[in-house]
Amino acid sequence: MLQALSFALTVTSPILFMLLLGYAFLRHGMLSEDFIQSGSKLVFNVTLPCLLFLNVSTTDVIALIQPKLLGCAIVIIFLAVILLWLFSGSMAPAQRGVFVQCAFRSNMGVVGLALAVNAFGNGILASAGVYLALMTIVYNILAVAVLSAAQHQPEHNLALMIGRSIMSNPLIIAIVLGLILSLTQLRLPEWLMTSGRYLADMTLPLALLCVGGSLSFGRLRGNRNLLIWATISKLILVPGLATLAGVLIGLRGTDLGILYLMTGAPTAAASFVMSHQMEGDADLAADIIALTTIFTAFSSSAGLVILRSAQLI
Repeated sequence: MLQALSFALTVTSPILFMLLLGYAFLRHGMLSEDFIQSGSKLVFNVTLPCLLFLNVSTTDVIALIQPKLLGCAIVIIFLAVILLWLFSGSMAPAQRGVFVQCAFRSNMGVVGLALAVNAFGNGILASAGVYLALMTIVYNILAVAVLSAAQHQPEHNLALMIGRSIMSNPLIIAIVLGLILSLTQLRLPEWLMTSGRYLADMTLPLALLCVGGSLSFGRLRGNRNLLIWATISKLILVPGLATLAGVLIGLRGTDLGILYLMTGAPTAAASFVMSHQMEGDADLAADIIALTTIFTAFSSSAGLVILRSAQLI
């Protein structure tokens, strides 16, 4: 048990420390709101795509495809959305879609990826990247669908929004390009690869500082019951259901670890943007993002202790 606890803290403590540093740096004037916004854009549009592209393009693509892992994740997320939708039937339209989206949509690109790297090393980046690419598409489709259904928006807008959100996502574009290079065995010039690595190496530290700096512990003002249920669903129920399903179908080691850490990551920051664009309760989305981010280190630590003690990862 102590060994499992030590492993869990080794994985989650650096994440929590970097988040707290970002929060402290902003409050003491070492970072600014403008830096947080610019840094977050830089991570999403440049450094994180570089990180994923480089790791996918230099790896055997066939070995990255894990049908059992990906199939399990897709089925469980669809099932989770159905259950969350049924559970939220009495909520106001502006809150229902936001609640469901925030309770299943994970911050895989920053927190999930950082947890996976801490747990299994940099070698996990390529396979985690393929998982991220596919699930980002799934998350975008489901998020637009639940927000549209809750707001009773026209179906033709639904297809257009889904197409735009997928085709314009830098992470998906980077991983698709990486897969093409891997399959064709083409290689970029070494100077360009080195420059890309410089950018890639910035990703996780900068991203975590920006996430920490964007936290606001004093602004949680939304419906307390909704916040609590969304946080429990996001950090405990959905990853717990996914992990149990993974164990039952035989997932072990890094595959099970990716499934748990990615589904157990906090609510994605993109949930706020999409909620605002689709006239949902954006304040509720912001509150859920903040609360799930604060408690992720603790929920992930507990989950890792259980999985490690059971010798499943």
